[in-house]
Amino acid sequence: MHTNLDISSVIKTCAGRDTRFPLLPLAIPETPESEKQRNRPTHHISGASRSPMASSPRSRDITCKTKLLSSSLLQLQNKTSPKSGDTFKADHEIEHFGSVKRLMHGLKSEQKAKRPRTGQRQKSSEQQSSSDKDDLREFPRNIYSTADFKDDETIKGCSSDDEKENIPVSTKPTIDLTEMSCDSQSDLVVSYTSWLRNNDGCKKGDNVFVCVNEKNSKLVTNCFDKVTKMGDEENDGTAADESFSLLDDSWFNDPMESLEEPEHKKSKPEKKRGIPEHVILASGFHNRYWVLDVQGSTGAQGYTEKRLTITCSKSSHPTETCILKDGWEDTPVAVGDIIHLEGECVSGLWVIDRNYGFLVLMPDVLISGTSIANTVRCMRRAVLGEMFKSLDGGSRQMLNGTIVHDIFQKAAMSLDFSPEKLEKLASEALLRPNYLGQMYSLKLTQADMKQELEEYLPAIAEWAKDYLHTSHQTRQKQLTLRLPSDGALSRQDSECSITVTDFMDIEENIWSPRFGLKGKIDVTAGVRIHRRGRKHIDKIVPLELKTGKESNSIEHRSQVILYTLMSTERRADAEVGFLVYLKTGNLHPIVGNHMDRRELIKLRNSLVYHLSNSLIKLEVKSQMACLPEVISDRQACKYCPQRRNCALYYRAVEKAPGSCPSEDPQAFLQLESEHLNQLHLQYFSHWLLLCSLEALTMESKGGRRKIWLQSAQEREKNGGCVGNMVLAGGVTALSDGVYVHHFKRRQEEHALFTLIVGDRVVISDQDSRFVGMASGYITEITNTQVTCSLDKNLSKYSAEMVFRLDQDEGAGGLSTHLGNLSMLMENSPNSERLRQLIVEFKPPQFIESLSSVLPREAKDTVANILKGLNKPQKQAMKKVLLSKDYTLVVGMPGTGKTTTICTLVRILHACGFSVLLTSYTHSAVDNILLKLKKFKVGFLRLGRTQKVHRDILPFTEEQNRTRGINTLDQLEDLYNKELVVATTCMGVKHPIFSCRRFDFCIVDEASQISQPVCLGPLFYAQRFVLVGDHQQLPPIVQNAEARALGMDESLFKRLEHHSQAVVQLNVHMIMSLSNALMYEGRLECGSERTASAQLQLSCRAVLEDELYVCQPQYTAWVYAALEPQNSVCFLDTSQVPALETVEKGGVSNRTEAILVHVLISLLIKAGCKANDIGVIAPYRQQLKAISALLEGKCFRAVEVNTVDKYQGRDKSVIIVSFVRSHIEGNLGELLKDWRRLNVAITRAKQKLLMLGSAPALRLYAPLEKLLTHMQQENMISFT
Repeated sequence: MHTNLDISSVIKTCAGRDTRFPLLPLAIPETPESEKQRNRPTHHISGASRSPMASSPRSRDITCKTKLLSSSLLQLQNKTSPKSGDTFKADHEIEHFGSVKRLMHGLKSEQKAKRPRTGQRQKSSEQQSSSDKDDLREFPRNIYSTADFKDDETIKGCSSDDEKENIPVSTKPTIDLTEMSCDSQSDLVVSYTSWLRNNDGCKKGDNVFVCVNEKNSKLVTNCFDKVTKMGDEENDGTAADESFSLLDDSWFNDPMESLEEPEHKKSKPEKKRGIPEHVILASGFHNRYWVLDVQGSTGAQGYTEKRLTITCSKSSHPTETCILKDGWEDTPVAVGDIIHLEGECVSGLWVIDRNYGFLVLMPDVLISGTSIANTVRCMRRAVLGEMFKSLDGGSRQMLNGTIVHDIFQKAAMSLDFSPEKLEKLASEALLRPNYLGQMYSLKLTQADMKQELEEYLPAIAEWAKDYLHTSHQTRQKQLTLRLPSDGALSRQDSECSITVTDFMDIEENIWSPRFGLKGKIDVTAGVRIHRRGRKHIDKIVPLELKTGKESNSIEHRSQVILYTLMSTERRADAEVGFLVYLKTGNLHPIVGNHMDRRELIKLRNSLVYHLSNSLIKLEVKSQMACLPEVISDRQACKYCPQRRNCALYYRAVEKAPGSCPSEDPQAFLQLESEHLNQLHLQYFSHWLLLCSLEALTMESKGGRRKIWLQSAQEREKNGGCVGNMVLAGGVTALSDGVYVHHFKRRQEEHALFTLIVGDRVVISDQDSRFVGMASGYITEITNTQVTCSLDKNLSKYSAEMVFRLDQDEGAGGLSTHLGNLSMLMENSPNSERLRQLIVEFKPPQFIESLSSVLPREAKDTVANILKGLNKPQKQAMKKVLLSKDYTLVVGMPGTGKTTTICTLVRILHACGFSVLLTSYTHSAVDNILLKLKKFKVGFLRLGRTQKVHRDILPFTEEQNRTRGINTLDQLEDLYNKELVVATTCMGVKHPIFSCRRFDFCIVDEASQISQPVCLGPLFYAQRFVLVGDHQQLPPIVQNAEARALGMDESLFKRLEHHSQAVVQLNVHMIMSLSNALMYEGRLECGSERTASAQLQLSCRAVLEDELYVCQPQYTAWVYAALEPQNSVCFLDTSQVPALETVEKGGVSNRTEAILVHVLISLLIKAGCKANDIGVIAPYRQQLKAISALLEGKCFRAVEVNTVDKYQGRDKSVIIVSFVRSHIEGNLGELLKDWRRLNVAITRAKQKLLMLGSAPALRLYAPLEKLLTHMQQENMISFT
């Protein structure tokens, strides 16, 4: 029967809105007008409301193309051809004894970085069309409303045709250094220029830098080519690419569940020259310039200079000039870099010299003050520290310091430093779960820690007596302090006393995109500076707490100087900060003068350069660049936390054939890596390269920089932000510094919140002037409020402050990958065994007889458990029990992988074996635990409760601790009580793993976990079991080169060639589609009953009676979709039409979303339970559209999710919306993925309903095969 349908009438009928037909009892309420998404004209945000760093938002055209091909399967048609305009539209830092610079002198010969050859740097010539300049940016106001600090005037940037000033705080010293003697100037200036030049091996040349190869005394050209040419490949002038349109969308976020389209290699198009479209430039206070040209030159007095041609316009016109000299010319800036300038622009000319101005290279790369302080001694350590972040292990000294910090901070906030108060705080700290966990890891006792803490308490109390204004015994200690704003002061006049008047904040988090810095200030305090004969000065300053030796070292002072600099993002320049040594109670003033700030900014730029140029792009294959050279300081290297990585990088990368030349390193490098053979080093270098390539792509997508580069409105359109929020009610303080906040819209409006419960968020003010004020997780969302657990109390800010909540896309990254990779190369028995199995491919070993494995008392229990299994499942149990190393279980779709894992855990538990159960996602772990719970198998669930299934919460560590765990003995009992411990692969940093080892580790969905991540849990078990199916979802890899080099090869697939370790689960039932498409008929049916399973709809007859009065042409497709015998049904929407729309948020199809709504309503009406229905779509924007329509109570149990979320799970009914309808243009990649399609169509137990445009879907090979097979098998009726 041909179905010629008027879809508008069908939708109205099923919604109970068509007056021609009776209202259905389960009519679907029409979506309110306020909630409908519509196409809107581009909204240009005014300067007053735009993000300080962002340019005018750009909208993408929303394209709709009608498909006119004929349909082949069950069709949904319009009764008449749609008229134009009738289509459905998409919704849319004492005056110290030496400055930082002076102490750096003498280090210059220790850190010579050797750069490999790269190609000639390209100049940009043709530029894009002109665009409007950004509006002025306001200087951030003092957030504490202190009367002594007035708002600074807004200062405009300049262009080539008008003179404007951009005078930053503390970039121009009061004392004129030009009046000093030549010797004095030399003492101040000589070190850094020489050091940096030697460090980068650079001298100036014409458009290229020249590197001096000291070993061969040859000149080698070396230009700092940018590894990342963000946008060059994407800015091809075509319509919005799918991968870009989905980048900002973090809905249903989960590391493994990202549906971003991966980056694919394209045929080499004609290279576009100019500024990439995604780059955001700005003038004014928060200026962002694009470097168009770099020229080396000689100044009037014969000194070398560097002349930059820059622009803050996307059209590259007008241009400005920046001259770098007096050491700034060694800044490794290149064409295509983004820079921020501090100083003064006169007639389009910037001059950055020793006395005035800063240049911040790549300001969006935020570097911590600690990392920059580490560069003073060793640049190589700082670079490695940024790469291998997860390896900063704990120590007794670190834990002691953390607890002492905590005691001081809590005493500060209570303004009570009495001995009794300090004793109480120390006792309370030793009972806190996080500190108990660290003591457990380090095998320390509470008595030992308390004894160490008590050594600090008297000194802290004495400090308060000396400096705190509330103390009745305040003593006026005299210090020497000369501020930059004081001008010329005699030594007598520079003597002063300091009083702390207030504590404003603890652990104040500051992100400074202006200076490219970030950090947490231990204590932000109000101080009063008293001088004889002068009026006192009030300032808000950073206090840096130190628990170690009172060294007043250059690293310690550097941190404070940087804190004074980044603090200018939120308040007037403090000019000074203080080091507080808690073991002695002494206070050291650290002046943030221009010279020291200048040298630290240079160090920061050098560090950013090394990080951004860690990869060298070659025609055949990218390779890792050489790092700054190893320093000659045995003592420093002996205790360096990056010692192993330093040795690994040298042997695997820098000493590798074809790499940059290098002299023999220190002996420790050989000792650290002598246990590794060439095969191990190749594996390390290979995966280091792959991870670096992937990190490069992830960074190019934007990450956290979108928080300050995009307005809240623009981010919210893309689904990564909720803006215009204010605090609603009070803030509740929980334990361990967690504060519960409730946010609501500033205006009373009902709006769809695009973030979801469990998302990690960063809180900033609406205009992004105060970036990164707090961070935490969303715990609850209602129609009007968003509840978050944050690490800061935001109620101290003005009640009028408007906030934005941004999804934290920068958390995590690839630090786990590199950390596990480094650990694999460790000189330990566990790592050696894994290297043999994984790197060297040593064959796995097995026990010959089960009798040596199974305890006698467990045989009957095991036999009973095995009764309900089929033959392949029993074989899997036996293979695992006999294994000495590992087993691979290949579980094809629907063959009962979850049941098999659950049964395996029960058997191992009955035999007394300890089991570590893991997977990549929380949902996959909880799916197994839910089954185990039914069999009363005890387990301990690790992880954040926000991510854990509500039925598993009673088994979590947090819930167990509420029953009272105050001692290490109690904690140890909790950790060791259960044989089964469950967590994700990323959760193995938990303290429990520092002490406990397991007999077996089971990794579910191992085929979709990247090799380095999968390694994590394997370090803690004697044997491991990998369960997966490489025909389903592979590890997600976004970088095309990394994917081509094998980053999508899971550990499961790598080990699969050892066939003796593989067992297959191949008994299934209704998987005829998947069997034909992917498995070549290898799937076997479990039983006739299973094979013939149908969806039983108890109220189907009632529904059919109500549909009977409708005209047949309107309901034929409904009968076909609900027919029990039609286990698989494809609904062709090509003739409706159901047109896709493409916008910045992604791809969606409004009509398909409505049809999904209709089908779910009909299924529920016919007797299907809502929790038995699941909806899958390949694009997140479509998931949003469908979810927006399913807000009613009766739909709450319907699960709308990504393909990745459904991996390892199933539903009685699955509805798949394919979305795409265009037969021209960019097809995208998601629907080309055979494995993703395989997962989608194998989630249904009884009925699979698919909606899509058959002509468009036939352009995708997997779907073409699917549709052809369905047609050949007559799985549905055709017309």
